[in-house]
Amino acid sequence: MGNAPTWTQERAQRNAQIAALQKQSVCYICHDFATGAVFGGQTIIYDDDLFRVVLDDYPRMLGHTIVVYKPHREDISALSEEDAGQLFGFCTKLIRAIKAGLGAEKVYLNTMCDGGITHLHLQLFPRYPGDPIGSARFVAPRGPLTNGETIAQAIQEALHATR
Repeated sequence: MGNAPTWTQERAQRNAQIAALQKQSVCYICHDFATGAVFGGQTIIYDDDLFRVVLDDYPRMLGHTIVVYKPHREDISALSEEDAGQLFGFCTKLIRAIKAGLGAEKVYLNTMCDGGITHLHLQLFPRYPGDPIGSARFVAPRGPLTNGETIAQAIQEALHATR
């Protein structure tokens, strides 16, 4: 166990893998959908033909969630109005579930599709009673995901109840 990589080393290795794929003009998210080789062990909250929802492996706070729009789109501007309606309609249900399941006061929605080859995904950052308000949530320190299955189950149960 003494030689096991730390979470920061694991994250750096994943980031290097992503950068290598981008350098080859390969979308790392599409590659992962096809192979499971990038994010294979993520805690999945929800998965269907349009969306995969996972807990961030290195979250900035409890319930830091990633919503991936499965059809390849580089960013929000590439969505049709119908696609945008489906994505944001789904996100409102998911945000309600995070609030109900985890006790968040607010949930911030952010997208940062930049860099090389990108794939539209949204990040949801819960804010809890007593947390600082505003964009500080987007740069809060990261840490390893713990209790992922318990967190996912709380969100799943609330999502099911809100449908």
